[in-house]
Amino acid sequence: MPKLIYTPKALDDLQGIKAYAAKQFGKDRAKACVKEITSTAKQLELFPGEGSRLEKLIEYPTNYQYLVVKPNYVFYRVEGDAVRVIRILNEKQDFLQILFGISSISEEGEDYWQS
Repeated sequence: MPKLIYTPKALDDLQGIKAYAAKQFGKDRAKACVKEITSTAKQLELFPGEGSRLEKLIEYPTNYQYLVVKPNYVFYRVEGDAVRVIRILNEKQDFLQILFGISSISEEGEDYWQS
């Protein structure tokens, strides 16, 4: 069974989600939100291929996979006998920029909208 590992950034993401949810909805909802994310991610130990392949969604070669835990995405990759959770991002965040340093809006598109 693969071991589930969270990167430091993924742990920071969880703390940020918890803090935001506590401020917006209260501590109980914040705990429930984090528990839902971590419980879903824990399933990857049993079913590491459960998520969708990110490269099918974007035009960028990657071995990342993702799970949806509304309104968040758990980005991970299988590394031998481990499943490494890379980031946990809100659906409103630009995950292409955060994960790969590339913009989801092309320069042509930016010029188009500015003209």
